[in-house]
Amino acid sequence: MIPRALFLLLTLVPLTSVADADVADQSMQLTVKPVLCITDKRTPSCQMSFLVVWQSAQTGYYCLFSDFGEAPIRCWSNELSGRTTDERSVQSDFQYWMQDAKSELQLAAVKVEVLRLDSDDRRHKRRRRHVWDIN
Repeated sequence: MIPRALFLLLTLVPLTSVADADVADQSMQLTVKPVLCITDKRTPSCQMSFLVVWQSAQTGYYCLFSDFGEAPIRCWSNELSGRTTDERSVQSDFQYWMQDAKSELQLAAVKVEVLRLDSDDRRHKRRRRHVWDIN
């Protein structure tokens, strides 16, 4: 169960991320939804479907990669934009990035974060004591 304060915070924070390339081409944009996974002790991972959308000012041969492997998830040839979904079981932070297939330069990247809610709150573990307890 997500605490109410955290739930309210998450509803105010957008679950999208857009990364402009700062390596090679400022015209590439990459968007991933969602960019946050919340886990706890009962569910140490999230089974999620990520929507990945990219757009470039120039047509080219672009590939989408993630930290989960060396092979591209998907490549597009002579395209200005593209979209795909990626099913993942997520346990730790990772990145998606777009890469120019010819030059192998990383054009844009988005980090997906995992937030762990541990119910190790000492207030719940502390034995309840009353003023009249003698220990």
